[in-house]
Amino acid sequence: MSSPRYGESTPNSDLPVRQRVGRLLDYVGQIGLPLGIGVGVGYFVSDRGIPLYPHIVEAMLGLGISSLLFMAGGRFLRGKAYAVTERGTQLRKRVVAAVVLALALLAGRLAFEEAQELTPLTAMSQAEFDRAFESDAQRYRDLDDTLGGLLTDLEGSTWATTTDTEVILSADQEVVLRDQWGSVWAHLLALDQLRVAYEDWWRFDPSRFARDRHLRAFLLSGAAELTLVEASMRVSLVAAERRNVRTFLDSPHEGRGLPPASFSRMRRELQGNRDLARVAAVERYMDLLRHGFQGRTEAGTLGAGWLWDRSVTHLSAIEAMNPLDRVALQAGSTVQPLRKGLRRALYPAQKGFAESMGDTRTRRPGKYLITDVQVSEMRPALRPGDIAMSRKNWYLSNLGLPGFWPHAILVLGPPETLVAYFDDPDVTAWVTEQAGTPMRFDAWLALRYPDAWRRYSAGEQDGDHHVNYEVLEAISEGVVFNTWSHAAGDYLAVVRPRLSKVAKAQAIASAFGELGKPYDFNFDFASDHTLVCTELVWRAYRPAEGKDGLDIPLVTVAGRPTLPANELARLYAAQWETEDGGENQLDFVWFWDTSEADQRAYLGDEAAFRASHARPQWDTAQK
Repeated sequence: MSSPRYGESTPNSDLPVRQRVGRLLDYVGQIGLPLGIGVGVGYFVSDRGIPLYPHIVEAMLGLGISSLLFMAGGRFLRGKAYAVTERGTQLRKRVVAAVVLALALLAGRLAFEEAQELTPLTAMSQAEFDRAFESDAQRYRDLDDTLGGLLTDLEGSTWATTTDTEVILSADQEVVLRDQWGSVWAHLLALDQLRVAYEDWWRFDPSRFARDRHLRAFLLSGAAELTLVEASMRVSLVAAERRNVRTFLDSPHEGRGLPPASFSRMRRELQGNRDLARVAAVERYMDLLRHGFQGRTEAGTLGAGWLWDRSVTHLSAIEAMNPLDRVALQAGSTVQPLRKGLRRALYPAQKGFAESMGDTRTRRPGKYLITDVQVSEMRPALRPGDIAMSRKNWYLSNLGLPGFWPHAILVLGPPETLVAYFDDPDVTAWVTEQAGTPMRFDAWLALRYPDAWRRYSAGEQDGDHHVNYEVLEAISEGVVFNTWSHAAGDYLAVVRPRLSKVAKAQAIASAFGELGKPYDFNFDFASDHTLVCTELVWRAYRPAEGKDGLDIPLVTVAGRPTLPANELARLYAAQWETEDGGENQLDFVWFWDTSEADQRAYLGDEAAFRASHARPQWDTAQK
């Protein structure tokens, strides 16, 4: 019997059983695959309240897997699963594709089963969900409204409206901004909790069977996400060009619940590629719900139309932002971890180098020219709240600091002197106002800063002798109490602020609160969690509401606002030269000058101190 020609069909009765079974399986598979798709399409068209999952999805996946396997098996039985090529016998591409697709659907089926596990959200009964959603939706409304007001106030702050991108916040601005940022941070955390609580919205069936929960949970989670992203962008944009403000926001602020690097964390977690992708996903799914399920209308029926409208408002606000600004924020968020990593890697080296320079002395190790006898001679002239400038020759650290005077110190005097000096009616009245009960200044310091007062009162042992702490200074070890024998050095000048005892008491109280803080090897005046020597003095005497102080301007060094100690001497000289002296903020108290040639310190006069800021900083140039 001749075989059929090419293109002629072969009657089924003439085919071997194997091929007939294979053809049947192939046909069943080819019919079953579109049938499974049709089931899904039919479901969406009819939407009779049958759950999309697990019932419909499981049926679609089951039919799809079976159909593809039938097709692959049928072709194998018919002998069409392989092709003979020059490379040998190989599986046909269609068979390979069918098997791979079937395995993919099987993996999807297994993943789908795992996704059906109950979560705290989906485990709720209908009544429990309704109660929780009503409460949480109102909470979102309150958070969203309050956060909007906080951001408006932040954007209207005096520092935010100035054109000075290197602005250093005033004491009052720091207080306000710390409170504002603490409140914004708390709202961001609360919103993120809401977003996470409802992020399993997709586990609710989108069919009529559970669409009300699916839709409401999606809108609440999505609205919280959009509020978070918009808020983070607004905060970032207002601080984008102000490095000192960003530094302040990133500082740890005790009592406000703000962790270190809170601003950077907000940018990293809310402005990266993932977050902007989620914003786009919320927008696309809202489009699908609106066109495919009349989602806006149904949200209104469910009492959640306002959530839909707020989501649209936040989306519009995000899209209305300058595209270049959005790209810059996204890029900054992406690069930020690298910057932080480099800073963490370089900071120990920078700190170690600075400490090494501060501890390395090229001549006269262990010997300073101002003697204890000279300190005793000077002591009766000093008053608590005085400001001292000192210089210790032959330290390498002098080379890295501009000007003749490298160090600033806040004078306290011995504890008994401080107690007697501030035993003053005006100081006691101010303390009583702060404490709410009649109290002396020293008792209030001991109550407010018990550890600091205990350390200051105890002093230290120098061999067999007890020595009082008389100064507060920031050195490489941090902010510490110290003795004059450690602080005086080779040159020492003392000036006195022209301020009331109340203002000086306020300055000393502020400085007591800084005890123990690390030294600021970055010399950054924008934050107060680490301090350099002049920053301790500058912050102590910085004016604030209800607090008189000194107007000490910062200078720019290496592109950063800071205050070299030499600028305090320069400020004194500049204000002394005014015609009537009305602008003078400081009075001259004492000056120990030095002769390197004679290896001795001697009493210098006011004129010599006034000119000292212009002396060369090099030790070899000192006479």
